[in-house]
Amino acid sequence: MSPSSLRDETFTTEDENAILLPQSGSEHEHEDEEPAPQRRHLGLVSTTFLITNRMIGTAIFSTPSAIAESVGSAGAALALWVAGLILAYCGLFIWIELGSLMPRSGGEKVYLEAAYPKPRMLVTTVFAVHVIFLGFTGIGSVVVAENILLAVNGSASDWVKRGLAVGVLAIIATIHIKSCALGVKIMNFLASVKILILFLIILSGLRALGGDLPQIPHPASSLATPFAGSSSDVSDYTNALFKILATYQGWSNAAYVLDEVHNPRKVLKIAGIVGVGTVGLLYTLTNISYFIVATPEEISKTGVTVVALLIGKVFGSTMLWLTATLAALSSFGSLMTASFSMSRVVREFAKEGLVPYSRFFAASTPSGSPSAAFLLVFLSSTVMILFIPFGEVYNFLLDVGQYAIAIINVLVIIGLFIIRRQPTPQPTFRAWTPIVYLFFASQIFLLATPFVPTALDRGKALPPWLYSVVAILVLSGAVIYWLVSWVVLPTHGKFVWTARKSILSDGSSVVSWDKVKVS
Repeated sequence: MSPSSLRDETFTTEDENAILLPQSGSEHEHEDEEPAPQRRHLGLVSTTFLITNRMIGTAIFSTPSAIAESVGSAGAALALWVAGLILAYCGLFIWIELGSLMPRSGGEKVYLEAAYPKPRMLVTTVFAVHVIFLGFTGIGSVVVAENILLAVNGSASDWVKRGLAVGVLAIIATIHIKSCALGVKIMNFLASVKILILFLIILSGLRALGGDLPQIPHPASSLATPFAGSSSDVSDYTNALFKILATYQGWSNAAYVLDEVHNPRKVLKIAGIVGVGTVGLLYTLTNISYFIVATPEEISKTGVTVVALLIGKVFGSTMLWLTATLAALSSFGSLMTASFSMSRVVREFAKEGLVPYSRFFAASTPSGSPSAAFLLVFLSSTVMILFIPFGEVYNFLLDVGQYAIAIINVLVIIGLFIIRRQPTPQPTFRAWTPIVYLFFASQIFLLATPFVPTALDRGKALPPWLYSVVAILVLSGAVIYWLVSWVVLPTHGKFVWTARKSILSDGSSVVSWDKVKVS
């Protein structure tokens, strides 16, 4: 980048830590702040697909087996799926209230910074570590790789699967970087494919109910006594609920890209309510179909290829390759959508100088798509795919990421009450307080139950309590990193951090932090 493309200016700490709440009730207040009006290219349909495409993806085609194995019965599993939908709506309403107050890209980053402006940069640093190291945005490439191999009736070593999974991430990043518009079109198309797959699963359940398939002599037998064989261990239900919430994860996806949404306050409400409701209905019917076609024991043995194997059981092996291909495409679409939104969040971190080589990672293409940010979006997933035992990598990382999300959610909910006490404009949407408390209680439950005494040996390579410990250690490490960088070193080095803003050629700004000696 040439020197002429930059101009530097110094601003004060007070400006850097200014509260991020809107200062007026103008509906289009933040639209006027954009350097590029063409950025608002997402309408109601695209925003709804952004939510459904993120929610319907990897997890619904892989976690039902682990959930069935954990709880042991169809009734318990279906009850947890309904509970997951209720909690998803509770969380959505909280995020709609915050998004209506602060209709800008960043999601939790914006809300946390508004609620906890001091100590400066602490909450931003913790959230950045959460996104970059515990987000595992690209871990669904494991499912894509497995289903591709199933579609071609092939087998491969773990290292070939790892290479295929990493290659999928490279293709997704290339598409987004080359053309933002093309990426959105592909995501919208794949969202339709996902709905088609779920209808195919539901059709499989209806077909099996006919009772004339010799390979399914007793359809829906597990629904006749739905709670028979249910687990009595609370940790089993906690682990299952973690995975279900990960499957519903995505209801907040539009909040990360509100700078690119037309009329963000109105669209966020409609797209969120319609998107989550549609997904919830499809998930419920899909899981009922699973238990019509197979027993909990059969489902628990299918692993991440549950959809392909179950539809193959109903329609025969001729459908197996097609279903596996569709499942791979669906997971691919979910990865595209997740990386689309999280790349914008990572770019915001780079703009604030929170990552090394911030100007490099804050760079955008002429179409407005981040470029280098995808390196950080997929960093943690790539490392885990390469070094965690391949057979358990997916479910373990889901649990780690979901535990970290529960911690962040607790901070956001507390922050909501802090923000409500501040002098702000009348919100265009307000979540019912009992709903807020219900969502808060569910997150506290998820945080506490992994430490309830339980059997440590479940016959797996990774102990069941490890995911919570990993998440806590990583986020604690973020706090320690902040303490050293912003307190210990400045105190002993007798300097203060001063923010210097650089305006890049595309009109975006990047912060650099300079050491200024004090007497």
